[in-house]
Amino acid sequence: MSTPTTVSPAYLAWADEQRMRAEIAHHVYVAGAQTDPVTQEQACLVEYAAPELLATPTALAELERQLAAAHPGATALLLRAPGDTQLPAPWRPSVSYVRYTGAVPQAPSPSDGLAIAPAGPEHDALILGWLARAIADGYGPENIAAAELIDAAAKDVLDAPDRVSFLLTRDGRPVGHASVLTEAQDEVTGTEFIDLFDLLVEESDVVRAGTTALVAACAAFAAERERPLFGNVVHDGTGPDSGARVVASLLARGWCLDHRFWRRPRPDEETSV
Repeated sequence: MSTPTTVSPAYLAWADEQRMRAEIAHHVYVAGAQTDPVTQEQACLVEYAAPELLATPTALAELERQLAAAHPGATALLLRAPGDTQLPAPWRPSVSYVRYTGAVPQAPSPSDGLAIAPAGPEHDALILGWLARAIADGYGPENIAAAELIDAAAKDVLDAPDRVSFLLTRDGRPVGHASVLTEAQDEVTGTEFIDLFDLLVEESDVVRAGTTALVAACAAFAAERERPLFGNVVHDGTGPDSGARVVASLLARGWCLDHRFWRRPRPDEETSV
C-alpha cells in the first residue's frame, strides 16, 4: 500500500522562484543540486517527478538525459517516487519512508524489567553515541568522508530544538532509545509529521519487546499531537536486501510505504561505476 503524492501548490511556487521546476511534454519535475553533508558527494536530487515521467522507459530516459545535462558536476541521480513505484536497473532504492497507520499500540506491561521514560539532559552523551552509530550504519564505512562529519551530523540532531527522546531501560539500565523530531515537514506535500529519526535496542534478547514499547511511545506521542508518525529505512549502508527485509517487516506491523528515494549513477558514467 502506498500513499499518492499530492504536491503542495506552495512548493511548486517555491520551485518556480528557485528555477528548479522544469517540464517534459507538459509533465512537471523539480530538481536541484545536493551536497551530502557526510560523504560530500555532489548529486542531482529530483524532489518531485510527475508519475507520467516514471511510467515508461522512454520518458524516464529523457528525464535522466535532461538531469545529466543540467547537472554536469553530479556523480549520481536521486529521485523521489511514490512507494509503489518500481524503477528499472540501474536505479536502486536508497531510502524508504514509512508511515505508521496501525492503531495506537497500548503500552506493553512491564516484562524483562523494561520501562520507557522521557530522556533527560543527563542522557545526552549516550544518545549522541547512538545517533552517530545510526548515521554511520546508514552510510556504511566505505562511504564516510570523515568521522568528524558523522559526529557533527549526530550533534545537529541532538541539539535540534524539536528533538524528543524516549529512553528504554532494563532493570534501571539504559538499553535503547527512540528519538523523534516533532516539527518535521514534507515540503513537497506540505504534510507536518513526527519524524522517528532513530530507534535502537542494545540487548538482543529484548529487541522485539523493546522495539514494541518504543514504537508504542512514539505512536502515542504523535497521536496526542494529531500528526502522523514517519520513519525511514536506509538501504545504502546495509547488506544485500537487508533494507528490503526491514521494510517488509514494518509493513507487516502497522506501517505503510509512503515514498522512496531511488539512486543511480549519472547515465554517462555507468560504465565507470
